Formats: sequence, C-alpha cells, structure tokens
Amino acid sequence: MKTKYDSVVKFKKQIVEKIEKNLQKINSSINELKTKIDNLNKTLLSLSLPQNGNFAKIVQIKSQQSFRREEIERLKQQIIILENRKKELLNELKNANIEYEKMKYLQAEEIKKILS
Repeated sequence: MKTKYDSVVKFKKQIVEKIEKNLQKINSSINELKTKIDNLNKTLLSLSLPQNGNFAKIVQIKSQQSFRREEIERLKQQIIILENRKKELLNELKNANIEYEKMKYLQAEEIKKILS
C-alpha cells in the first residue's frame, strides 16, 4: 500500500545502511592495522643484536628496530583516529535509526488510517 511516507522511509533506510557499511569498513581497517602491528612486533622481537661482528651490523639492526617501533606507533595513531571516527559513526547510526523508526511508525499509522 502506497503512503506519502514510503519515499522518506526508503531514504532513511538507505542512510542507516550507508552508515553501517562505513562502520564495517572502519572495523575492517582497524583489524588490518592490528594485524600489521602484530606482525611488526613479531619482526621486532626476531631482530636480535649479534654478540660479535662489526659495528656496522649492530647499527643496521638498531636502525631496523627503530624503524619498526616508529611504524608501530604510526599505526597505533591511525587506530586511535579510526576508533574516534567509529564513535562518531555509532552516534550517527543511533540518530539515523531513531529517524528511520519514526518514519516507519508514521508510515504504519498512515496505513492503519487508510485501512480503517
């Protein structure tokens, strides 16, 4: 049954779905970054200083360790940014769901009015 709220309900549902899709992307990105951090930590732990050898080798390993630590910190900062965006999107989703439910209710009331 057609009501004047059909297009609004459809539009509100699309908004909710778009926000949910963005949340899924953010969650996926966060998981990827955490996996990268885990891999970098494993690599970092596998780098051990040689007990003997030339000084250049020690400097090279120290440099690699430093690079990996900086990369881990950079990835952690990206996770923080994504977590903040996720909080914003969750709030948007809550509000969008409320609006969607309002329109569904008005649509249902309109249908009841037409049928009675």
